[in-house]
Amino acid sequence: MPYFAAGMKLAFVQDWFNANGGAEKVAGAIIALYEKEEMDIYGLFDKFPQDARADILKGKPVKTSVLQYVPLISKLYRYFLPVMPWLMKRFNLRGYDLILSTSHAVAKGFRSTPDTLNICYCHTPLRPIWDMYDDYAKGHWLGRTGFYRWYVQYLRRWDAATANNVHYFIANSEHIRQRIMRSYGRESKVIYPPVRTDKFLLSTAPRQDYYLCVGRVVPYKKMYMIARAFKHMPDRQLKLIGEGWGAREFDEFKDCANIEWLGYQPDETMIRYVQQAKACIFGAKEDFGIMCVEVQACGTPVIALDYGGYRETVIDGTTGYLYPEQTEEGVAAAVLKFEQQPLGNHLEIRENAMRFSEERFNLEFTGFVDEARREFAKSRSKK
Repeated sequence: MPYFAAGMKLAFVQDWFNANGGAEKVAGAIIALYEKEEMDIYGLFDKFPQDARADILKGKPVKTSVLQYVPLISKLYRYFLPVMPWLMKRFNLRGYDLILSTSHAVAKGFRSTPDTLNICYCHTPLRPIWDMYDDYAKGHWLGRTGFYRWYVQYLRRWDAATANNVHYFIANSEHIRQRIMRSYGRESKVIYPPVRTDKFLLSTAPRQDYYLCVGRVVPYKKMYMIARAFKHMPDRQLKLIGEGWGAREFDEFKDCANIEWLGYQPDETMIRYVQQAKACIFGAKEDFGIMCVEVQACGTPVIALDYGGYRETVIDGTTGYLYPEQTEEGVAAAVLKFEQQPLGNHLEIRENAMRFSEERFNLEFTGFVDEARREFAKSRSKK
């Protein structure tokens, strides 16, 4: 466990608390490590359901911005990106001894002093303005206008400037370590996110004849693309689990007997489907992809895009197959390859996932923070 002197004040900052996804699970692991300390939690808004608030936040309140009071903010928050840097800067974190943040957007933009140790666990530099600028610009109605390009340049300057306030960066993968260097010119330490290998367990039950797609139903997850691929493979069964699918999008597949939309499922039910699937399919451009590792912890092989974190968590040809193109054709070709060369060593697949356990994360994270505190104190004493 980490060591803290009596009376030390700790702040934890996250962009926001909304869906219980991978970033939130990392937040929960960090909060659990320090929950016995005097700790305040900050986020632009908190719309967690009660079970997630207990599981992730350990019942602690969140200090929020005015976005907390915007109707339907949990669905509309992406449209508020232009004001998020200003709102995050409204958080005055002077007076803390240590600030830990987890960020994929603006969480490192708060106000503090150089004498407060600032450590940022970075899931990614802000995607729409850096490496995935073209992808986001194509999908935005202003994406090809001069105003959009000006705004992106403004955000880049702000993002780089706030990076200078961070004393130590932690990257969630080697992929993100390289992205932090490209975007901010800063070194970072890779500490992979914690995976619930004690909850996602290997099952001895026989595998059933279906493929599975699990995740939040948002555009970049590409669940729609995977469903379209199976629409053209009517002899193969696909089940989809996730929250957020709209009736309009699903209308295209309602007459497809081989595609079953299961909607939201509690963890226990979802895990059972994972344990029984012949393989799980992922189509997103993920920086790490916790769900992909959770699936492997069940001994279930994966079919995933050859991108980002998947290259670090999937052993191609052993625990799954990586396909090169984010297209329906790419998914279909990967499914055909899997059927021609099945991957059935479920114990070996689980053993690969064990590299990313919560215990490993806890040791690496607290060890890094403790060493950073010692280095920071030494550097302060020389001034």
